[in-house]
Amino acid sequence: MDIKLIKTVWRLALPVLLTNLLQSLVSVVDVYMVGRLGPIAIAAVGMGNVVRMLVLVMVLAVSAGSMSLIAQAKGARDPEQMSFVTRQAISSGFLLSLLLMAIGLPLARPLLLFANSGGEPEAVILGTAYLQILFLGMPFLILNNIFDRLMQGAGDTITPLLLTGSLNLFNILFNYIFMFGLGPIPAFGVQGAAMGTIIARATGVLLAFVVIYSGRNVVKILPGSYKPDWRMFTDIFSIGVPSGIQGLFRNGSRLLVVSIVAATEVGTYGVAALSIGLQVESLAFMPVLGLNVAATSLVGQALGSWQTETARQRGNSALLLGIGLMVVLVAPIIIFAPAILRLFDPSAHPIVQSAGTAYMRINTVALPIGAVAMVANGALRGAGDSTPGMMSTLIGRAIGGVALAYLLAVIMGYGSLGVWWALALSQVFEAVYMIYRWRGEAWLRVALRKTAVYRQHLHHLPEQIQQQFLREIRTPLMATPTALELVQEDGVVYQLPDGDKTVHFTDNNYILV
Repeated sequence: MDIKLIKTVWRLALPVLLTNLLQSLVSVVDVYMVGRLGPIAIAAVGMGNVVRMLVLVMVLAVSAGSMSLIAQAKGARDPEQMSFVTRQAISSGFLLSLLLMAIGLPLARPLLLFANSGGEPEAVILGTAYLQILFLGMPFLILNNIFDRLMQGAGDTITPLLLTGSLNLFNILFNYIFMFGLGPIPAFGVQGAAMGTIIARATGVLLAFVVIYSGRNVVKILPGSYKPDWRMFTDIFSIGVPSGIQGLFRNGSRLLVVSIVAATEVGTYGVAALSIGLQVESLAFMPVLGLNVAATSLVGQALGSWQTETARQRGNSALLLGIGLMVVLVAPIIIFAPAILRLFDPSAHPIVQSAGTAYMRINTVALPIGAVAMVANGALRGAGDSTPGMMSTLIGRAIGGVALAYLLAVIMGYGSLGVWWALALSQVFEAVYMIYRWRGEAWLRVALRKTAVYRQHLHHLPEQIQQQFLREIRTPLMATPTALELVQEDGVVYQLPDGDKTVHFTDNNYILV
């Protein structure tokens, strides 16, 4: 194990972990402050946030692809390409936000009526106003996420942490002003919570623009157009859309599992136990989410200069660190499961206690295995290969989790224990598939096909000649820390400290000049 590399991975991952915690805190603060307005207001905001999170899963369609592409551009030492990716990510994110706004505004009320299922009508009225304001501010919600991922992909995880910390302070300030009123500004109640959130996000976007236009950040916007480039859009969405679908599978399967638990002997109390267990798991997984982003950045940068062995070593180091961290974290959860449950359920209801303890002690053991799937997903995304993550979620969650849960719990009669075992096994399914993909070579081919040198020259060469060029020319020359690869119509120029080297291509071979 390379200790220096482990430290590098963790140095990138820790700020991402803190950023994710602060991002979660934004929603927590919203619910806490709305709690001062009463339970109906909490229900309205809670339902609105469920719909919003389902919609924001599609943000991955832009942010995941942008993070991978800017990491590779950074590894290739190409500031022009980094600027190009940044501008196109902003353009595609803005266009996506307009689409989501057009869809979300008319559907806000029907979605909340469905979620409310005959509950208090006032919750739907308040929630509709809250959700429609959030949809109007969708460009700011999406661009916030995109700027964070661009900087993290380029290796800067500190600036997103500072921006998110500022965002939290602005969120508290503007929420208070617009919810409860201040001076000439009236109290808008629940609508004020949405207004405060959007204004805080808009301020965050403005600060991010200042940072990247200042020229002092690793992500810089050089002179150029924001006009959509459809080839770059295709690259962004080809990586990001599978990540978005993966998020939909994950959230959709969770809803189905909840309905299966409710049909077992533990009923609604079992749903409460599952909800607590999932919340505890999400907190435990925060470090692994940081490693997921760090793996994307480090693998992507290594592939930008086509150092494939370095990419694999970095991914392996992130995997080992993820497993080690989860082994350390799961032990106290297993030991103190009943006490943790009482923190969330002070009434200590016996069914919640027994079902929740069983859930934690069965599923927590599988968390280190789940970490393998999560980190491998990030490493593969660094290569631009996000389809395996989508497939693993489909296999693990939809087939392994939902179908197996129904089989064990309902058909075979094992009840809630059958659901808990099915969810644990689903993590095993995901991890096995993701490790199989990571240990293979397919992700290298995915990364290669998105490069300029492949699209311009290599695509027509025989596979054997392609591999020879990569092995004998591209990899050793780009290993020089200051080397640059300039792809031209008639060949490729490698700018090196000791002079340029030029490669010309024929119909079925290449010539090094």
